[in-house]
Amino acid sequence: MKRLVLLLMCALMLLATAQTATAKVYRMKLHSVGSETHQSHPSLLDFKAFVEENTGGNVQVTLHINAALGGDRQATEAMQLGTVECGIIGSSTLATFAPRFNVFDLPFAFKDFETAYKLIDGPLSEKLAPDLEPQGLRIIGWGVNGFRNVSNNKLPIRTPADMSGMKIRCMENPIHIAIFKALGANPTPMSFAELYTALAQKTVDGQDNPVVLTYSSKFYEVQKYYSLTGHIFAVAPLVVSESFFQSLPKEYQEVVLEAGKRYEASERMATEKQDVEMLELLKATGMEVNDLTDSERALFVKATEPVYAEFESVISKEIMDIVREGQK
Repeated sequence: MKRLVLLLMCALMLLATAQTATAKVYRMKLHSVGSETHQSHPSLLDFKAFVEENTGGNVQVTLHINAALGGDRQATEAMQLGTVECGIIGSSTLATFAPRFNVFDLPFAFKDFETAYKLIDGPLSEKLAPDLEPQGLRIIGWGVNGFRNVSNNKLPIRTPADMSGMKIRCMENPIHIAIFKALGANPTPMSFAELYTALAQKTVDGQDNPVVLTYSSKFYEVQKYYSLTGHIFAVAPLVVSESFFQSLPKEYQEVVLEAGKRYEASERMATEKQDVEMLELLKATGMEVNDLTDSERALFVKATEPVYAEFESVISKEIMDIVREGQK
C-alpha cells in the first residue's frame, strides 16, 4: 500500500511538472512613445513585473519605449491587427478611432488634475470605454500626461496674437488643428516619432506637449521658449488588444486588469510629482519658461470658444454636457 501511494504521488508530481512545462506562454509587446525618464516608465516596469509574477511567467511583457514601434496611431492599428498587444495611447489618437474621445481635447476643458480625475473616473469613462469595443480595443488604465503647453523658437507666448502664423506641430487630430487655427497659428499634423527631427531641422517652429514629455524627449535641446498655456489636459490610457485579452485564460485576464489599475494609480502620482520637478529641470537647461496671468489665459479661452460648437456634433451633446457641468 505504501508503495502504491508513493507511486501515485510520483505520478501526480510528474503530471504537474509536465503541465507546467507545456503551459502556453503569451507574449505581450507594450508600446510607449515615452523614454526611460518619462513618468510612465517606472509604472510600466511595475506593470511588467506584476503580470509576469502573477502568471508564473506565462505572460511575458516586453517594453518598447521611445516610439520603437512607431507613433501612437501605428501602434493602435497594430493592436487591431494583433501584432502589438498593449500600449499607452493618447486620447487624441483614440479619437481617430472613436470620435467621442475628442472630448478630452476640448480647450480648457479641465481646470486642474482633481477636476479631470473626477470626470474621467466617473461619467466619462463609463460612457466612452464602450466606444472602443467595436475597434477591438480595451482600456485597462486611465493614465494622464498632464496639461499641454506650447514651446517654440521665436518668442514667449502670452497672447493668441503671439502665435500668429507660427508653424506648430500638432497631433494628427482635427480638434487640435481647430484649436491652433482659432489661435492664429499654422497647425502642422505630424507623428510624435518625427517631432524632434522636425524641430531640429526647423521644419516647424514649435510644438505642444506636457512638461514631462517635453523634458523627457529633450525638446529643450531644440526649443528656446516654453509657455504654460495649459490649453489641453492630455489623457493617455493604457490600452490592450481585445483579441489578445480574450486569448488569455480567465485568471490571466484578471491579473492584467489588476495590473492596469495599479499602473493607473502610480502613473498619475508620478505625473503630478514630475510635472513640478521637471518644470524646474527645464528651466535649468536654459529654456525660458513663462506662465500666463488670469487675464492672458482668458484671451486664449475666448479665442477657442468656437471649437466647442464646431465639435459638438462629433462628441455629442451628452458628453459635452458632462464637461460643462464639471466646469461649474
